[in-house]
Amino acid sequence: MENRMCHLPTLRRDHPDRMVLDASTHAATVLIGLARAWSARPQIVDGLFAELAKLDECVRDGIQLEDVGSAEHARDLVARQLLAEAGGAEFHLSPKRDRDAAHQARQIAEEARRMAAALDAHANAIGVEADAAERKHIARQRAELKRLQGQMANLTPEPALAPVLTLQRPAGD
Repeated sequence: MENRMCHLPTLRRDHPDRMVLDASTHAATVLIGLARAWSARPQIVDGLFAELAKLDECVRDGIQLEDVGSAEHARDLVARQLLAEAGGAEFHLSPKRDRDAAHQARQIAEEARRMAAALDAHANAIGVEADAAERKHIARQRAELKRLQGQMANLTPEPALAPVLTLQRPAGD
């Protein structure tokens, strides 16, 4: 039986502190579909790509579009049009009611459980690190406060300055 799960994202640990949800196999399928669409109708796909690039530049530069509304919304619409030209970016489950469809559903569920467990452990590790960093930061703040309080306690008040100018009364008063 062929592996039908090749389009699902996979979870990788590139580094002990980093996890990557990799959807490159699905993206490759979309790119192949886009190449087929371009081969069949190059002017349409070229035009959509050019429009997408212009709209994305407007989004990056913060330029608002007068007649179309939000540049970001317009860009996303064009991107969805390109995806539609590519055949979509959806992962369709088998519509059959047979053992292969049941196996596919179980594979997806198992992969989802594996990802959930790994991501939950990753989130817990990040939480522990964040808590430790926060405790360390609070301890530094308290130490600095105590240091400043100690400095203030050791300050001796300066004697009041004698008035520099004294009022002189004119002679004869």
